[in-house]
Amino acid sequence: MYNAARRMMGITCGVVWGWALAAGAQSAGDPSGVYEKDGAGLVIVQGSNETLVRYEAGFPQGESVGTCDCAFVVGNKSASRWTLSGADAEGEWSLRVAPGSFVLEGSGQGCCGAGWPGSDTFSRATAKPLTSCQVKGARAVFHASDAANTARKAYVVAGDKVETVIPASEPALVPARFKGPSKVTAGLLERTQLECAAPGGVKAEQLQPLAGTWISLTKKGKGYVISKPCSAETPSFTVEPSTAQMEIQLGQESTRVQVTKLTPGAGAGAWSLELTGGNGGAREQVEWKVTDAAKGLVTLRGSQLFAKSRVYVRGDKKSAYPVEAEKGCDEYE
Repeated sequence: MYNAARRMMGITCGVVWGWALAAGAQSAGDPSGVYEKDGAGLVIVQGSNETLVRYEAGFPQGESVGTCDCAFVVGNKSASRWTLSGADAEGEWSLRVAPGSFVLEGSGQGCCGAGWPGSDTFSRATAKPLTSCQVKGARAVFHASDAANTARKAYVVAGDKVETVIPASEPALVPARFKGPSKVTAGLLERTQLECAAPGGVKAEQLQPLAGTWISLTKKGKGYVISKPCSAETPSFTVEPSTAQMEIQLGQESTRVQVTKLTPGAGAGAWSLELTGGNGGAREQVEWKVTDAAKGLVTLRGSQLFAKSRVYVRGDKKSAYPVEAEKGCDEYE
């Protein structure tokens, strides 16, 4: 269903939040901001009218990586717990509020893949402020987070400053808030109506040696094959120097991340990449190592999207490896 959560995602599987963060501190008592840890992120946008919460994470799911991509509106609030609801979030969800942390708890149904542990904790010490942007359209109307993204009466005008979260995928609507003289209005605004400073990234020429599509190989005997599962895609990724982004095919789903840092690793053909955006805008360190330059082979190892160390072959070298389709696929048809 192409609902509010999907529109805020920007891509079909896994939102790409390359958080553009402004300098500054939170106001006392205001929890708004981005909370990060390795492989997961929590975003809170609090207004006088409503509070929006986003949660994204990756977690081991068999041979693949499961993801959570959840958009919530806060219902009842107490000093210790907020109830949450969302168009894609099924079952009961809540955010437990503690002096030093936020703990998201829920069924995992709807917006998380199978196997999500049911809770995730974020330290409040990791809080980073929302991005400050200026309204450039004559009039930008706030939209609700319902399935239809219903337009509201509240709006901002050219020159107004709003606080928001900008994903690398530049979706049509982004969560934002406007601080007026007597209240703070929160909701969804059209991205095209906002002027925001471009986030930093890696230059195209730096990524050129890593450019292209890379396909996962499976060890078989003394060699490798390209495995083709019945009901999933072969894991792969594509490095795009022009945008400093990486499109990652996880098997059951895909996601897009920003390459925000690239530094030489230990030894020839080794690199350390910082990927931002796949899960809640969280940063993942990935070690890249060329294992056989002539054959176009590399290994990647990280903590979430690349948690399982794999050997990949560059697309123009894949013909050297046979494709081995999984047997018994008739039952999936």
